[in-house]
Amino acid sequence: MLFNSPTFLLFLAVVFGLYYAIPRGRMIILALANAAFYAYAGVGYFLLFGAIVASVYFISKGLQGPRGKLALGLGLAVVLSNLLFFKYSMFLLENIESMLGMTFSLQGTAFDDRSIALPIGISFYSFQLIAYLVDVHRGQLKPSRSLLEFWVFISLFAHSAAGPILRGNDFIPQLRKISTILFRAPRVKLGLAFILLGLFKKVMIVEQIAPYVNDYFSKAQTLSGVESWIASYLFAFQIYFDFSAYSEMAVGIGFLLGLRLDLNFKTPYLSANPADFWRRWHITLSQWIRDYIFIPLGGSRVANWRIYANLIAAMTISGIWHGAAWTFIIWGLYHGLLSAGHRMYAKGIARLGWKNALNNRIYKVFAVFVFFHLTVVGWVFFRANSWSDAIYMLKKMTMLDGIQFTKQHLLLLAVAAGLYLLHIIEYIVVSRFQRWSLAWQFNVPSIIRGAVYAVIAIVLLFLLMKGESSSFIYFQF
Repeated sequence: MLFNSPTFLLFLAVVFGLYYAIPRGRMIILALANAAFYAYAGVGYFLLFGAIVASVYFISKGLQGPRGKLALGLGLAVVLSNLLFFKYSMFLLENIESMLGMTFSLQGTAFDDRSIALPIGISFYSFQLIAYLVDVHRGQLKPSRSLLEFWVFISLFAHSAAGPILRGNDFIPQLRKISTILFRAPRVKLGLAFILLGLFKKVMIVEQIAPYVNDYFSKAQTLSGVESWIASYLFAFQIYFDFSAYSEMAVGIGFLLGLRLDLNFKTPYLSANPADFWRRWHITLSQWIRDYIFIPLGGSRVANWRIYANLIAAMTISGIWHGAAWTFIIWGLYHGLLSAGHRMYAKGIARLGWKNALNNRIYKVFAVFVFFHLTVVGWVFFRANSWSDAIYMLKKMTMLDGIQFTKQHLLLLAVAAGLYLLHIIEYIVVSRFQRWSLAWQFNVPSIIRGAVYAVIAIVLLFLLMKGESSSFIYFQF
């Protein structure tokens, strides 16, 4: 059930109405809504998801007892075996076959086409379950009081298909006060604004540039250097606006229900370095990687060479999480090397006594320009259909042989520049949101505000009804 489909909007309206009509039944309403959302994608996968959630719930009761480590190991085995089977088994099989120089026959099995359909949101709910298990084992979180509460926490339809990743310490206390949440018009308006913003990004931006991205990457081996850069620029904005659209709609749905979900993006393409980028891009995943991989490996409390190794390992694991392909692994390794390289660079600048130069405005603009292009290079690995396609495009991008610009090239470069400008405008609006929203509320008559909202909503709904809704990119992860 896609967020950008009329079916989902009708589903959300029904849930919203029941939620405020029956305050004491909200946990049951959300539990059933979550079940319906997952069952709509496939009853079998829904039953599997429910079984895993129930297993982790009962295992978690022993995480703080004398056999806590055994319970933790069992819980992690349940979660990771599910993730590894669906997401990585075929990838591992292909690589084993390549190393052995032989092919295993899968004819007569359910996997004879050598593919396994991924359950919706498997990576996101797996990370959420792992965080819960570890937090309870560490004594940082008490086990959930009921299976109903735990199910709603893990499976909340607003976010679980593509994030943000929720933490038990932040979200479970909200669920325990859910029956006391009152209908607040300003909060509902804010929620609707986030949903409209997400729909605008998806329908008006992502859906318009996706055909060009798909076309270019489908013929990667024939692209010129200019076309390779255009493809990479457009994909950089496609994945940003697509993923941030979903996350903002999730936050908006949370506001409708009186629940707080964390923002997952803060204009990441204005970052001047890798550390800044990962504080702005897929924020909840970055925090998960930091808390459950980087810090347990030793974090920044060890020798410099270990810190660099930890950064590279953490980011490589992030790449593996994104998908079972060498292109994703190289993408993660690439960002790990960027992170380690930037740390070395920052230390070198500090030793030379040039640290104040990093705060110079001209330097910051230059650093943002350079790092944006380094990020765009990384996206080639992420999006390319194969390793060979990625290498071919990168060669063309660095050599820029036979530079020629057609009218379409110039138009698409102008589109990419316009999208970057829109990204800057987004930053300005977010940084001044409170002041401008108050001015909008008090200086613009309510009838005009309502008319503006209605026009935007009608246009977006018309476009949704007119065309086929496409899935969000991160649904595949």
